[in-house]
Amino acid sequence: MRKHFTLFVAALTAAASLTNCAGSYHAIRPERITSYQNATPAGAPVEFSYRYSALLSTGPNKKYIKKERQRGYQVVAVQVKNNTNADLNFSRDLELTFGDRPIMPVPGVQAANDMKQGVAIYLLYLLLNFQVGSVTTMNGQIVKDNRAFLPTGPFIAGGNMLGASAANKNMRNEFVKYDLTNKVLRPGETVYGILPIRETNVAPLKLTLRGTASASPAPSPATTPTSNGGQ
Repeated sequence: MRKHFTLFVAALTAAASLTNCAGSYHAIRPERITSYQNATPAGAPVEFSYRYSALLSTGPNKKYIKKERQRGYQVVAVQVKNNTNADLNFSRDLELTFGDRPIMPVPGVQAANDMKQGVAIYLLYLLLNFQVGSVTTMNGQIVKDNRAFLPTGPFIAGGNMLGASAANKNMRNEFVKYDLTNKVLRPGETVYGILPIRETNVAPLKLTLRGTASASPAPSPATTPTSNGGQ
């Protein structure tokens, strides 16, 4: 009794299902977020608003949300406005409070390194090669073999490694761009940032001036005297 086994369709289906394993990174872009939670009244010396679950603001970011939870992080997008008449250094002059206790955000480079997705793990796909074609058997013995070997493993591994590396780089670049560590806020300036904090739960956030920082309001713009025609 002859039996024919066609492996081509099954091989292509399996290969297609495995080529999307590396997760992409969808940028947070905190300046575009419209759903911030206000933590201070308008006109306060420092106006502060924030949004938890920042990695969900523009896309799924499934790989990075998983890492965020595994590593004990909360990634928070923030908006800060300096209403004082002095330059304010975010780390020196301002205090971030989580619930009822002060905390320090993790620098962007460190947080991105902690939450990056693995790259070398995709080397395992080097072993994922296929034979396509058909074989003819009789009484359990192969009598005709028309299969061809396809070295798909290197392509699947390489594609996933390149994708994961690019996504990690994009996340790192954005976390660095919006890192508020030692960021100087000029009088009247509004800045946007990404604050990775080492917390597994959520609690109200506050940002207040430290005792040594100036709380004077920013001066109003100077007006130019008008001429009365030389009288």
